[in-house]
Amino acid sequence: MPLDAEEIAELTKLQKMVNQLQKIEKGAVNELQKIRVAYDIERYRRKMQEISPEGLPDNIAQQLFNANQKKAGKGEDKMRVISQFPVMKISPHSNDSEINQIGTLMNAIDLEYIPILGEGHIKFDYSHNTEKDGVLKYMENLRRNMKILIETIEEYAGTEKPEFREQLARMKNKQSRIFIAEAGETLSKFQEFLAAVNAEINEGNNVILNMDEPIKFNPRYEKATLLEGKSILEALREFHQFVNETLEVIKLPSFRG
Repeated sequence: MPLDAEEIAELTKLQKMVNQLQKIEKGAVNELQKIRVAYDIERYRRKMQEISPEGLPDNIAQQLFNANQKKAGKGEDKMRVISQFPVMKISPHSNDSEINQIGTLMNAIDLEYIPILGEGHIKFDYSHNTEKDGVLKYMENLRRNMKILIETIEEYAGTEKPEFREQLARMKNKQSRIFIAEAGETLSKFQEFLAAVNAEINEGNNVILNMDEPIKFNPRYEKATLLEGKSILEALREFHQFVNETLEVIKLPSFRG
């Protein structure tokens, strides 16, 4: 779920407290003081986790500025859809801003947009349903590679032996390049599919069998909420816009390294 300006402001305040306490903890000479400070740090971190269970934004100060600008109506928001999603670390030790941005946006697609393609929400005709299944296979492969990349990032962060760190660093770099390239390929496939479907709808072709039904998610097994209550046409157009904005912003390559 995207964070609003108030939540980002609270995260910023808590992060400042944690930073200050960490400085105190580092310089503390009294063991009791260290214990008390460590307790407060953990308490503030738990509060941050409650506000943002999926992790902290990669740059919460910048995200706060962007959210406040948007709230105040300042400037033209050219990236209207993807600006709802603050960049989050894909794992605790992921410090590559490009990987985090791509991971955030691909996770947003997975959480908020892909669910509408299920037959419980949109019933495509046979040929478009087959095309949709083919596109979704790209996403399945990307999920697996993101999982492998996260495991390697965390393993690298926790390894102290130089020979293992060097090997894991090479693996991490290679897997990062593969992840970026496969994200680009996956987004391009979604872009082609959504552009074709929306064009068919605009031409009046009956490619969707339940066009009049609104999007309604089942909270028992679906976490998506962003497109709740929207028409199928609105949902597909927003999905297409999200993909277009993502490709425009992160300039993904179409090759494998």
